[in-house]
Amino acid sequence: MKIRNSFVSNSSSSSFVVIGKSNYNDTLGDEYYLEVGKEGETQFDWGPDVIHGIYSRINFAYLQAYEYSNNEEWRKMLDEVIKDNSEITHIDCFLTPEYHTKGNIWGYIDHQSSAAEGENIEIFNDKETLRRFIFDSDSKIILDNDNH
Repeated sequence: MKIRNSFVSNSSSSSFVVIGKSNYNDTLGDEYYLEVGKEGETQFDWGPDVIHGIYSRINFAYLQAYEYSNNEEWRKMLDEVIKDNSEITHIDCFLTPEYHTKGNIWGYIDHQSSAAEGENIEIFNDKETLRRFIFDSDSKIILDNDNH
C-alpha cells in the first residue's frame, strides 16, 4: 500500500506550480507600471526546467487568467494582488496566445497544464494563495513531463 502525504499529479502534464509559504522577499522594486510579458519567461511547455522569477510567475498567472480561462474574477484578483503588494498602479498585459500578433508577446502554456484543462488553477484559490505564488521566492513553476 502506498501512502502519499503531499501533492501528487498523475497526469502527463508538462508543468505544475509550487506555492511558497513564508519568504515574501520577491518584489517588483519601485516600479509603478507593469508591462506583463516584457520580462520573464512566457512559454511554459515541456521543459525540463524550473522557473523561479517573479515576472515569470506573473506571466504564468496572467496566461491562466486571461488567455486560458477568460475568468473575470481571476483577472480582478490578479490585478488587486499585484497592486496591493507592490508600488504598481497601472498594468498592461502584452501576452497573447496568438503566435503572429504584432505588438504583443507570444505566451504559451502547454494545453495539459493550462486552466482550460483545469490544471494549475490552485493559485487562484484566494488572494493569499495568489500573493504567495507571486511574491514568495520559494514559489516556482516546474516544467516537465512523463515522456522522459
